[in-house]
Amino acid sequence: MTRRRDASTPDLFRDFTPPPVVERFAPERVKAARCSARVARAVAEAIKESGRSRDVVANMMGDYLGETITVAMLDQYSSVANERNNIPAHRLVALLAVTGDLRLMNALLADTDVIAVHAKYEALIRREMAKEARDKLDREINAADAQWRAGR
Repeated sequence: MTRRRDASTPDLFRDFTPPPVVERFAPERVKAARCSARVARAVAEAIKESGRSRDVVANMMGDYLGETITVAMLDQYSSVANERNNIPAHRLVALLAVTGDLRLMNALLADTDVIAVHAKYEALIRREMAKEARDKLDREINAADAQWRAGR
């Protein structure tokens, strides 16, 4: 006999949606025809969503890098119209360090088959890769055993 669900008990997981595995900007926020424009939009979004002024972000980036970063530079890096002044990689990393927004890297990597994830997941990824390698070895061992039993 099947048990009926207790209608008076709320379903705790009904409205639960797990967080995304890979942090990305909403596509409409960084949509662009070129990678450089997508990154410029991502830079603008990350700065805006950081809750800090551009002046504070520029100073923090400068402190991180040990060089001078100005608000005008951030304005250029976040301008889609300014195609000549893309943000250099080391400054993109500094912006990531200052904002903590990993979506910046994934905006850059969007046209590749690579993603950026937090370092805390490295051990889990390594474990899964080891499991895949073990499964492959198990298949090879089973195939060799079958061949041996078949007398070949």
